[in-house]
Amino acid sequence: MKDIDNLQKRSRKLRDFAETTGSSGLAFTGLVGLLFLSILVWQITAPTFIDGENGEIPATNEFITVSDYKLEWDYPNTDSNGSLTTDAIVLEISWAGGDEVHELQINIIPERNVYEDVYINQSGLSTNFVEIGRKTKFHLYSSLTEVVEVKQKSGPVPSADETGKPLVSSSVIEYDVALLYDEGLVFEPLEIVGYITLIFLIFVYRFPKKNILELMAKLVDKRRTILGIFYLLAFVTIIAGGFSVSSTLAALCWILAARMTSALTKGIERMLHSRRKISEISKLKHSISNRDGLLMWSSILLVASTLFIPLEIYIPFLTERNQEIFSPYSSGIRVAFYGSIWVMLIAMISSVPISVGAAIYLEEYSKPTKTTKLIQALVTNLAGVPSIVFGMFGLAIFVKQGGIGLGLGPSILAAGLTMGVMAMPIIVLASQEALRSVPRSLRESAYGVGCTQWQVTKDHVLPSAMPGIMTGSILAMSRIMGEAAPLVVVGATAMILFDPEPLAGLLGGNVNFTVIPIQIYFWTSEPDPAWHAMAAAASISLIALLVAMNSIAIVLRQHFRRRLN
Repeated sequence: MKDIDNLQKRSRKLRDFAETTGSSGLAFTGLVGLLFLSILVWQITAPTFIDGENGEIPATNEFITVSDYKLEWDYPNTDSNGSLTTDAIVLEISWAGGDEVHELQINIIPERNVYEDVYINQSGLSTNFVEIGRKTKFHLYSSLTEVVEVKQKSGPVPSADETGKPLVSSSVIEYDVALLYDEGLVFEPLEIVGYITLIFLIFVYRFPKKNILELMAKLVDKRRTILGIFYLLAFVTIIAGGFSVSSTLAALCWILAARMTSALTKGIERMLHSRRKISEISKLKHSISNRDGLLMWSSILLVASTLFIPLEIYIPFLTERNQEIFSPYSSGIRVAFYGSIWVMLIAMISSVPISVGAAIYLEEYSKPTKTTKLIQALVTNLAGVPSIVFGMFGLAIFVKQGGIGLGLGPSILAAGLTMGVMAMPIIVLASQEALRSVPRSLRESAYGVGCTQWQVTKDHVLPSAMPGIMTGSILAMSRIMGEAAPLVVVGATAMILFDPEPLAGLLGGNVNFTVIPIQIYFWTSEPDPAWHAMAAAASISLIALLVAMNSIAIVLRQHFRRRLN
């Protein structure tokens, strides 16, 4: 037998080098990915900032003695008295490598067919100020044998709307934010009280203080009365607010505040019955039922409520403007924005419960028969089917009437159900993988203490698999958000001037709808660069909507993962 002290120790240099190289490679890959993401976001964002009129007047030669540059503004920037209503329109005209620089001010007047052409020669400009009628073309004529650069320095761009926006170097997305007050209160009293009540309870849950807990202990015997008052306030708030977004969120604040108050007073009651002191805060946290869940939902609701109750966020491009045929910068994506939200909500409601239930059945209940193997093969293959095929399926099953068709028409409901069917295979496969990752010993331990199969699945397997299920749902919803092809087949159109009605396919009404990807495609197909800027703004809105919805799903996933740990 060899003496262990005399054994030669193996060198760890190679292993340490491999570990260091692998870690550095992963870090470098992450940085490269972040770089490409930043470039992508910048490429999308850059077109939304308007440069104004930019171009060149070609050089003349012996065959072409005069070159011209055409200009036209759609709307006036002066009133009937000749006073400017916007910033002055100033063009910078330069040549000779920037040695010769001249400025030309242009005033656009309300009358039409009034124009004055400007001539450029070695001496400079024929004039430095012109008045031009709206929607009237005029020219810059150059007799120089070198290229003349034209660049707008200030004022409304040529395709600006009636208000003179956007200006040079401004964004096509206008916004305004008011906190609590903007020419009057931006909130209703009951809404702000419900919002503040929720903030107070979140503070008590996270940072419990002895004096506050002693006050809450006096409410133990009045729990039912307090719950009734909170529920009544929720009802009054939503009715008084006319079911607006802010009143709905405030009503949810009251309802969640009722649940949090009930759980807190019950926790205090348990501590008092066990002869513990209220000052034992660490014990109180464990005595509150579902404390982490209440904190998670209250935090999500608090973030959403902050955007609508104490704040008034004004983004007309997103929530007020519709498609404008002749004025690109007056257009917006209100109809497409609400259409995308409704399609996503219907798809989630119709796909997630069915998909998770199918995964549970295939993994926990079904036996490996030929039928279940066939179903598994079909689900796996459906995950790779092109999206246009799902569009044809939705057209035959949900849109058309007759045979097996439901006859919902080209409506939001048909589109949401179609996208839900497309998401199902992805969610089923991800949920199956999450269920398989749960150790078998966990199931056997639950069976050992007398749990039924449903109790094992519901109370032990499903909570452990929930982070993976949420990940699959996030991926499926992300794919749905950017899809356009199946919705075109189902009946989405770009030129819609009325808000979508989600139940119009069943109850009748306006069934026409559109979504943000369809609107982006429609605008990018237009030749005018102004429409391309609006398409870039719509792309940013789509990314922001996707990030917001995914953030909620990620918070839920982290909550379940924390509970599992």
